[in-house]
Amino acid sequence: MFKGSVGKGDRIMFWLDPWLKEKPLCELFPNIFALEVVKSCSVRDRVSGCWLWKHDPSPGVETDELASLLEDIASVMLSSREDGWRWLGDPNGSFAVKSVKRVLVEASPVSVSYVLEWNKWVPGKCNLFVWRAEMGRIPTADALSRRGLQVGDGLCPLCKSEAESIDHLFTSCFVATVIWQKVSHWCNIPPIFAFDFNDLLEMHKSSHINVAAKPVIQGIVFLTLWCLWRARNKAVFAGVEAKVESIFCDVKSLGFLWFKYRSRNNHISWSDWCNFSLM
Repeated sequence: MFKGSVGKGDRIMFWLDPWLKEKPLCELFPNIFALEVVKSCSVRDRVSGCWLWKHDPSPGVETDELASLLEDIASVMLSSREDGWRWLGDPNGSFAVKSVKRVLVEASPVSVSYVLEWNKWVPGKCNLFVWRAEMGRIPTADALSRRGLQVGDGLCPLCKSEAESIDHLFTSCFVATVIWQKVSHWCNIPPIFAFDFNDLLEMHKSSHINVAAKPVIQGIVFLTLWCLWRARNKAVFAGVEAKVESIFCDVKSLGFLWFKYRSRNNHISWSDWCNFSLM
């Protein structure tokens, strides 16, 4: 997103920096770039007509590329001013953080319109994990595959029956659906049915949930997502079979510790927590 503005030509690399066009010359003229001896030479080193080839360009593709390159740089004039850089994200070439944000938003395939409401009684690492998962930034099998990484059979490590994705792992996987049934029964709320990941993040806002209990339910949802991900990682990296009861026990025990000791003036007992008697 930057393009060199040539002055003296001594600080911009002829082949490796984008200056004549929006792409470096090494990408536009790869055959004669391969012949270059000093690949990090400056613009000043080459526009004068002094070339250092491994061998003279051969007739055909190499000579055609050289002729095209010479035509492109024929109008380049060096001056006494210092070399500079122009930002391509703004019509006037001036750099601004606002224009960087606009470029990133336009280039991102992930929606950035959703604003995650972080929960105060779960640790930052748990909030951060949920935030990254909402943006599709956790290494599930489908995400790794899109990056060109080998991920075995690509099946969900928990149920081993369908391809692993964020929505499958946390909403439609058999293990996850049973966990959500247990969580809803424990918290005395209507059964949790989620069609995608964001449904889970919005679930605590339901009108069926007491206002005072909403932040507690939200934290339990975050915690359950965290425990499902931990169980997934144990299955992938340690070969530990995911068991519903074990994951649910982790949700309740970790939730009790976090809720009791990360909330102010909280004297809840383990018995009250297990019965979800919070008010």
